[in-house]
Amino acid sequence: MQKRFPLLILSAAPLLLFSCGEGEPPAVAGAGAPPSAPVQVSTAKVDLRSFTDMTLSVGNLRATESVEISASVTEKIVSLDFEDGQTVKEGDVIARLESDEEKALMDIAKAELAEEQREIERIEGLVRTNAVAQVTLEERRTQAVRAEGAISRIEAMIKDRLITAPFDGVIGLRRISAGALVSPGAIITTLDKVDTMKLDFTVPEVLLGSLTTGTALIARTRAYPDDDFSGSIETIDTRVDPLTRAVPVRALLPNPDGRLKPGMLMTVELQRNERTSPTIPERALVPLGERQAVYLITPEKTAKLVEITIGSRIPGYVEVVAGLAAGDEIVVDGVLSLREGSALKIVGEYAAPSAPFDPTSPSR
Repeated sequence: MQKRFPLLILSAAPLLLFSCGEGEPPAVAGAGAPPSAPVQVSTAKVDLRSFTDMTLSVGNLRATESVEISASVTEKIVSLDFEDGQTVKEGDVIARLESDEEKALMDIAKAELAEEQREIERIEGLVRTNAVAQVTLEERRTQAVRAEGAISRIEAMIKDRLITAPFDGVIGLRRISAGALVSPGAIITTLDKVDTMKLDFTVPEVLLGSLTTGTALIARTRAYPDDDFSGSIETIDTRVDPLTRAVPVRALLPNPDGRLKPGMLMTVELQRNERTSPTIPERALVPLGERQAVYLITPEKTAKLVEITIGSRIPGYVEVVAGLAAGDEIVVDGVLSLREGSALKIVGEYAAPSAPFDPTSPSR
């Protein structure tokens, strides 16, 4: 036992020395740590932009006025006085039906009226001399009134055989030929007033509070994929569909060149709640769970994390509802290297978001 004791003392000595040596380096390193260098960032100032709340829907186009031209009597067509696609004015003749019999009846009715008027003049002289009773004169006057009524009835019959345009518009395709026998309800052609179009669509009832007559919208159709058609709401229906919980809405779209046709399907982008709000580049946002923040640049050129409330978005930018004011300067590029109080070195200003990728561009 006496021989092993010195060996235990010798083996413990190195361990004691090793533990003492480990305690000193952290204290030395902490005392001499250099200050962190400023973070290089690009910045942008909060500016004001226009925003609107967008609602998408699908609608059908209708002509402002639209009618199917047909005859009101059964008769043979004498002539068709229009060409397919022709523009006509109210009162222009579209078709003429055979009316020879009615014209003959008109000649007879006029002759009978003239005869009655002559008899009235003759009897009036006899009544003055008491040669004829007054009642005879009244009977003749009644016959004259009946003759005038017959003339008016025949005039209406002749008018029914002359088909005219009820309003200004564009004639459609001819559905029948001259010489054909037409009957009531048989379509001769169509007439549409298309200088302004009606666009009918539906919106959810929850939007009724923000919809008013005159609300602006943009409509698009696949027939003209590069064109936007601007219009405004004309009428909001008085009833909500109890099944779909949607309300029908009608808008007006100017159509001076006539490219829009009745029956076309259009997508509708409804613009509501127009406003001007502070705006920042979208890439400046710093997500904090379900919240959003940005790094505000202080007068001392340090980063201050500020929580904000965002609203609508447009390509590359986001609306700020609360937390920032126009003119505030924020960090756009370099946010991943920042933390609260970081020193900043501003190396540039944010210009604009990158253009969207276009695979058809010749430069690609």
